[in-house]
Amino acid sequence: MKNELQEKNSKEESIKIILIGEVYTGKTSLINVYIKKEFDKKVESTISPSYFNKTIRFEDKTYIIYLWDTAGQEQFRSMNKIFIKDSNIIIFIYDITRKNTLKELSFWIEYVESIVGKDNSVYGVVGNKVDLFDKIEELKEANPNIDYELVNTEEGKAFAEKIGAEFLETSAKEKAVGFDNFIYKLVDEYRSKNMFSEKPDFISLGSTNLNKKKKCCH
Repeated sequence: MKNELQEKNSKEESIKIILIGEVYTGKTSLINVYIKKEFDKKVESTISPSYFNKTIRFEDKTYIIYLWDTAGQEQFRSMNKIFIKDSNIIIFIYDITRKNTLKELSFWIEYVESIVGKDNSVYGVVGNKVDLFDKIEELKEANPNIDYELVNTEEGKAFAEKIGAEFLETSAKEKAVGFDNFIYKLVDEYRSKNMFSEKPDFISLGSTNLNKKKKCCH
């Protein structure tokens, strides 16, 4: 029994993924859909980092993904520092209806690199809320105090290319299409950087929510 347990543990490795971006970009919603396969439009904004896990397997190697959700408000930025440390994969999130959330990612990238270094993590960039692509005028009329400005796909791609990141546009509200495969690509890139050369099949083994607090948004 002891040898079997040792063998199992030797085949497991943890990967720390952290989602970063401004408030109301939908970080928590993306995590909820990825982990629990559900979208809750009534969640509150995150005020403290929390994490969830999901186990995946690449052939005979098991990975426990620890997915961290962070606070986007300025007053909580210093709190995020200790959670960014030792991150293997960092996913920068912006809202495609608010261009300022993409611009603010420049701050977050500089902030991250001051903590983990420029070449020590794998990057991803996600433009969330593509379901609202054709609804900018409606949003402006309903919420005149919010600075709505559309981020087109080319702008998002250019930003991702500039920092050497994988790119995805999706909508948490519409099942976060492509996000599962996006995570797979980032994990595979992480494996490659850590001298894993094979590209095996991806198998989801399940997930666990380790913090049941409701947080972020659409």
